[in-house]
Amino acid sequence: MLWDYIRFDFGDSLFRSASVLTLIKDSLPVSITLGLWSTLIIYLVSIPLGIRKAVYNGSRFDVWSSAFIIIGYAIPAFLFAILLIVFFAGGSYFDLFPLRGLVSANFDSLPWYQKITDYLWHITLPVLATVIGGFAALTMLTKNSFLDEVRKQYVVTARCERGK
Repeated sequence: MLWDYIRFDFGDSLFRSASVLTLIKDSLPVSITLGLWSTLIIYLVSIPLGIRKAVYNGSRFDVWSSAFIIIGYAIPAFLFAILLIVFFAGGSYFDLFPLRGLVSANFDSLPWYQKITDYLWHITLPVLATVIGGFAALTMLTKNSFLDEVRKQYVVTARCERGK
């Protein structure tokens, strides 16, 4: 059995009549896409937010944003994804986003700019659900690293030299 895993022979799926490796190959592009979009958004939002929280350390902005970040970190990604589906994707409240698929059924007949919009419309909720956990951790890490660095001796010395 271990030899099969080393050769990437994972057998056949119990629920679908296909090879597990084929199913992984089919799902891999979507997983990579979601991972790349999530990473991009996490870094583009978390680092500037962490720096702003460090600059205004202890302010009302810092306290309120920390509360939202901790709440977002405490909610597991799968629960947040379920809440997003219920509220925004055909659940009981709003029907703003699609429930399944990476693109719409008429994707091939759309002009290029509507293809981009359709694609982004379909990945919004999965990316948002993925971003929440990493967003909180990186924001707090950036804030604490920035504060640690600003308090070091060479920064204090540079500030004193500049003041002369």
